[in-house]
Amino acid sequence: QYKGCPWRVRDYQYGDGIIGLHEEIDHFYRYVLPTPCEHAIRNEVVKRIEAVVHSIWPQAVVEIFGSFRTGLFLPTSDIDLVVLGLWEKLPLRTLEFELVSRNIAEACTVRVLDKASVPIIKLTDRETQVKVDISFNMQSGVQSAELIKQFKRDYPVLGKLVLVLKQFLLLRDLNEVFTGGISSYSLILMCISFLQLHPRGICHDKT
Repeated sequence: QYKGCPWRVRDYQYGDGIIGLHEEIDHFYRYVLPTPCEHAIRNEVVKRIEAVVHSIWPQAVVEIFGSFRTGLFLPTSDIDLVVLGLWEKLPLRTLEFELVSRNIAEACTVRVLDKASVPIIKLTDRETQVKVDISFNMQSGVQSAELIKQFKRDYPVLGKLVLVLKQFLLLRDLNEVFTGGISSYSLILMCISFLQLHPRGICHDKT
């Protein structure tokens, strides 16, 4: 039985040096791309949370942003949601209570980061074990995701570069800002800057 890295194609002869690295990154990218089933599972998680939000605040809007919206997520990545509505004080604890009481998440997996620069609720969906971050009234996250999608169209190699670096940081526990790492958004902007500062004569999928 083949014991190599799971993304490596069996019996494939990688090229020398940088060419081999390029080929392996390409294989890694194809390996980690979400399957239709993984997409469907994540959409179900979003629907469940959306149903809870609407049962408390019928006028509120739930938007997806971050890596799930841009398509630049690893199988281990969390889902970023923002709840848009009118509140005098952010209702972090109200939503936390409802998510636990309705069995969306186990109490032990829920964390309310109310002192963070962007207050969020972090939770793990009980049914799927998918992690979710929920913020409130942060419209900029949705705009940022749309901006990244435009850059993905401009630079077809961006997705491959981002995902391999995200995995690199994940393995070193450097992918979470609140534990001293770098945010996914910062990483993507660094990759975009790199591609802007090092233009190629041709920029296509095989570059």
